[in-house]
Amino acid sequence: MENQLVDKPTLINRALVLHLGESAIYSIDAEDDLSGSCDAAWDATIAHCFGLHDWTFARRTQKLDRLADRPENGWAYGFALPGDRIGPPQKLLRSIQPETPLRDYTLEAGNVYANEPSVWGRCKVLVDPEYWPIDWRVAFVIALGAALAKPVSEDGDLEQTLRVEAFGTPSQEGTGGAFGRLIAQDRAAAPMPRSPWSDDPLTSARWG
Repeated sequence: MENQLVDKPTLINRALVLHLGESAIYSIDAEDDLSGSCDAAWDATIAHCFGLHDWTFARRTQKLDRLADRPENGWAYGFALPGDRIGPPQKLLRSIQPETPLRDYTLEAGNVYANEPSVWGRCKVLVDPEYWPIDWRVAFVIALGAALAKPVSEDGDLEQTLRVEAFGTPSQEGTGGAFGRLIAQDRAAAPMPRSPWSDDPLTSARWG
């Protein structure tokens, strides 16, 4: 099954068939009420699942494009943040090797302003479904089934069952279920953060 095209219609239809017992009837070109409900459920589930955690597969580090005009706000340089980012940047850097945090800056209207001539940003971005890890994709389809249960099947009990399977009980606030396990795995697999003292020659001399 994983060899087939993995996109929005595929995953919506997978949720309809596997978790709601419905037919694979969603089409991206349809304009009926059902398709509208599927689109709304997709958008809400995307926002919720990507917002649960700073997923490592959804990170991107890149050199930010410097604005051509000198800023009028007093900073020496302006840089455009990626248009496909989700939320504020996770990290801003004044150099990438070694990673050196940018500490003096401001964020305004989708831009970063600083006195450094080059800035790198690490942001969470919306990744196409074909690049999602398979276990994340499976959990997402469960969550999508929960979002579709009421508008498609008018089944509140099924919605609750699938929501608990995806996210855990309400008291767990998204840290349980399939996504809770994925969050724990993602944290365990992430590299240890670099110490802010690792490039300090005095610290290196003392402890090296």
